[in-house]
Amino acid sequence: MDPLQLQQLGLTENEAKVYLSLLKLGQTTAGPIVDDSKVTRSKIYDLLERLKTKGLVSYVIKGATRHYSAADPSAVLQYIENKKEQLEKEKTMMEKLLPQLLLQQNLAKEKKFAEVFVGIRGMENAFLELARSFNAKDIYYALGASPGENQQQMQLFFTRLHKKRVEKKVKSFILFNEQSRGLFHEQEKSKFVKAKYLSQSTPTAINVYKDITIIAVLTSEPTTILIKNQETAQTFREFFETMWKQAKP
Repeated sequence: MDPLQLQQLGLTENEAKVYLSLLKLGQTTAGPIVDDSKVTRSKIYDLLERLKTKGLVSYVIKGATRHYSAADPSAVLQYIENKKEQLEKEKTMMEKLLPQLLLQQNLAKEKKFAEVFVGIRGMENAFLELARSFNAKDIYYALGASPGENQQQMQLFFTRLHKKRVEKKVKSFILFNEQSRGLFHEQEKSKFVKAKYLSQSTPTAINVYKDITIIAVLTSEPTTILIKNQETAQTFREFFETMWKQAKP
């Protein structure tokens, strides 16, 4: 018999060789098993012990020597049944553990990712990264929208960004600084935008979309922070809603 057939039932190659040798030899000591199976003497006792644990080998002591016997071949079937039962137990245990493991995986995914961009080009790259995820299902929030200290460049850039949102039919809620009223005419009048105005002015703009928050300090050399984290985004959305209630149409 080919040992490979027993390997397919869960025995190792050497375990299969030793079991088949014992079936052929009958009750015997370790030496003849080594000779017949061709496994090394240093491994034979460990292999016999493993087969005993699986219920496939037994031994008796005669004098001071162990004499080993192979269990009836039907014991292999019992071994498979035991293995099947153990697998069922492990499956049940895994089914109970799975929700906890998935939760752990999701928590790892929710770890904060933050990146800092410097300069106008850096700021544009941050917003373009956000724009890649635009779709009609999610709402875009912007608070403190203004052209900052680079009025012409900022007007052009945010107008291009607005067009990208419109192309994807993204609805937006925008809180402009009062001093920006009329500067972003295309956005203020868009059917995809609901706009209000804040009486206080700030050079910092906060933009939230999905799990991304962008905080842009619109000075002459802008500093932009992109945070990718659902909890952070939700916190800023709640802050936006509070400010929205206080803002003027």
